[in-house]
Amino acid sequence: MVSNKALSAPRRAFKNRQYGIGFVTLALYFIVGAVIVLGFLKIVPHYIEYFSVKKVIAAMATSEEVKSGTVAEIRNSFDRRRVIDNIQAIKATDLEISKENNDTVVTATWQANVPLFTGWTLSIDFTVSTADKS
Repeated sequence: MVSNKALSAPRRAFKNRQYGIGFVTLALYFIVGAVIVLGFLKIVPHYIEYFSVKKVIAAMATSEEVKSGTVAEIRNSFDRRRVIDNIQAIKATDLEISKENNDTVVTATWQANVPLFTGWTLSIDFTVSTADKS
């Protein structure tokens, strides 16, 4: 016959077992988290610059220089605003200026290549236009 002590021993061992995360798993979580944060920190400056260009182009859309100005005046206006907002990704010569429905449309298009890790580069295409109403 088997005693009660023999049956309860495995149950006690099961109850005393520790639950939680191990050191190796915790280290892996930290490494994955660090990689994600590092990638995020490398991408954010390009989006900040995108929003700066978007702000400048939106301000130019309501400007009288753009509505009735020449191509040179529009480029000079962008250059002045570009210096104030410290925009490095695009210059006034990179702007595409055209007429659509008697409105002057200024479009800025550029590509940001972000080196994430050795052998890994993220390419982001940005486009901002005065024709965008968003």
